[in-house]
Amino acid sequence: MATDNEKGRVIRLEPRPLQRVDEPRPGRRPIPMLRARILQSAMELFGERGFEEVPIDEVAARAGVGKGSVYRQFGSKEQLYAASVIEGFVQLRNQIEAALSRAESIPERITAIVRHTLAYFWTRRQFFVLLRDPTKLPRAQEVRYRQERGRLSALISEVLHDGARRGLIRNDLDFDLMSEAMLGMIRGIQRYKADHVTLDDAVRTAVETFLYGSSIGLDGQ
Repeated sequence: MATDNEKGRVIRLEPRPLQRVDEPRPGRRPIPMLRARILQSAMELFGERGFEEVPIDEVAARAGVGKGSVYRQFGSKEQLYAASVIEGFVQLRNQIEAALSRAESIPERITAIVRHTLAYFWTRRQFFVLLRDPTKLPRAQEVRYRQERGRLSALISEVLHDGARRGLIRNDLDFDLMSEAMLGMIRGIQRYKADHVTLDDAVRTAVETFLYGSSIGLDGQ
């Protein structure tokens, strides 16, 4: 409260409302879907060329934002890469879950997992050469990375458990190890496949090898 001495009136001064930290600054219009745009641009670029060859400036340019916006949203290039990998796992898992809801037999479900995983990796050869050391990430991001990676593996393991319950897959095997073996085989195909190998070739090879092996029997039959 303040007094106007010349006129003897009391003037009440209302306190100015504090601006919330998440409100846009006066005169600066918020950028729609800022974080999502940056993340999508990063995923595309990391998928095309890999971590070392993608500068933050290029991510910002593709997203149509300033370089500072990238750092304000993600903190560092390493954290942006980790966020891209995590989002990739989420997208892939959602695709697989949708495909599994339409598949009935165990071979169909295994094929759906292999096809969607390989298809997602097919044009992202560098992208899922996964984080070399997740422990270097901030703890919360490391935990999220491991959770999403684990959910993808668990999705495969559950299909194998279902196959064992139906009597179609041996029940004396470690299904968690089998799911990791499948992911390892898919990763190996993606990394070392020759240029002439098609997606259909890769899916057929992975599914046949995983479900039935490559042996034709000791008697040659």
